[in-house]
Amino acid sequence: MPHAQAGRFPPFRLRLARLTTLLVVVSTLAVHAADVLLVATDDATLQPVLQQLQHSTMTTRAAWTSWSGQLESKSVVVARTEGDPLNAVAATTLALRSNPPRLVVVFGASRAHDPSLKAGDVVVSERFAAFDGIVSSVGALGTGSNALTWIKLPHPLITAGEKETPTPFFPADPAALAVARSLTPTQGRLVVGVLGSANQINREADRIGWIRTHWQTSTEDGESAHVAGTALLLGVPVIGLRVVDGTPAQAAELALRFMKAWK
Repeated sequence: MPHAQAGRFPPFRLRLARLTTLLVVVSTLAVHAADVLLVATDDATLQPVLQQLQHSTMTTRAAWTSWSGQLESKSVVVARTEGDPLNAVAATTLALRSNPPRLVVVFGASRAHDPSLKAGDVVVSERFAAFDGIVSSVGALGTGSNALTWIKLPHPLITAGEKETPTPFFPADPAALAVARSLTPTQGRLVVGVLGSANQINREADRIGWIRTHWQTSTEDGESAHVAGTALLLGVPVIGLRVVDGTPAQAAELALRFMKAWK
């Protein structure tokens, strides 16, 4: 090759190094679609599901772990959220980007906001509400605080055209809801309602009543609505399954029965 022409191209080793780097980057961005993303709080809730998962592989990205495999002849990814909104959003986003599913199922135990609910009742999501946004009244130092005068503040979701749209409720997938409604609880009754979530544990009856009045919540947990909001933003259908004051085993059993019924 003439000297002048050779100067137009990088040395072979440099070109090979650049190609290798590109292949590494592409491989890290590769995605593998799944049928379902199952999301729950902790190992105790996930363990019965993982025991049923065939050909299971575990993946850790940053601080979050997920598992993939086969369940009821469906390709499944299982993600652990640690039960709070921030970790839930991170874990869900990582799973959705690396294994885009047809459906997200978030499941677990919950605390009742609807006073008619009893321990063991199952609540399936018609909608989700992330009720952690509030605006308080102006008050001088020493005048106290009154949570019953606060104003709810819906999350401003970014929609098409980078427009912020205040969104108090995130809808559940109608087809998945129809499947969930067909399930028979092992105890108690099945109710369709609003799954609420926040990084809160509310035990004051008046505070719970305020949340229910303003957000129509049926139950409270630390993750459901934030998982649902993440799925909504990324265009993936979602359903939520909660057992009121349930055990991890009860929540997992409900999720497994849903997986068997869902096509």
